[in-house]
Amino acid sequence: VIVNDCSTDGTKEIAENLSKSFKEIRVINFEGKKPTRRENLLRSFKYAKGDILGMTDADLSTDIRALPMLISSVDDKTIVIGDRYNRKSNVKRSMKRWIVSKTMNYMTKFLFFEISRGSRDHFCGFKAFTKKTIMHILRYTRVGNNERSMYWDVEMLVYANRLGYKIKVIPVKWKEMRWSTLNVFRESRIFVYMLKLWWKVRWMKKIKNGWMEN
Repeated sequence: VIVNDCSTDGTKEIAENLSKSFKEIRVINFEGKKPTRRENLLRSFKYAKGDILGMTDADLSTDIRALPMLISSVDDKTIVIGDRYNRKSNVKRSMKRWIVSKTMNYMTKFLFFEISRGSRDHFCGFKAFTKKTIMHILRYTRVGNNERSMYWDVEMLVYANRLGYKIKVIPVKWKEMRWSTLNVFRESRIFVYMLKLWWKVRWMKKIKNGWMEN
């Protein structure tokens, strides 16, 4: 499933031509006022037909030869994520991106240390889960929050942890592409949302048994 996120660069036409040539490819086009990339991705999960859903960034910064390893470890109780800080990972990126990533991950670990046991990378766009699992979690994270941007990745893991799902990491080969869309100013606004999310879920620890669903 190719998710075309309100692009104006001809992606829609290229993707639709591919879908005509390869019956396995489907295209979902979002048009009009642009929300955020993550929110449109979340809206697309319900259209996937498989039992296991995997996601990767369109620039293919993550080597998709790790895809079999990603999906083979997924089950109804396990979410699998790529970890660029794993000692077996091979990562090439600019100093700017390294600093942004480290800062975001350290703050996330400080606020939500329970999801950082075994993983130091919460933002890698290479994740997999069963459709049943992610549709369950989306009932808590909701869809359509333009404030959080890519911080949905953390929010999803926080709720997954509260709901009793396991989080497994795998090493990846990752390379920053020259057309990367990272915007430091845009992503800096996420720090406010970090604190809002921390405040929202901090009391849930005390009522975990009553809040979790069977």
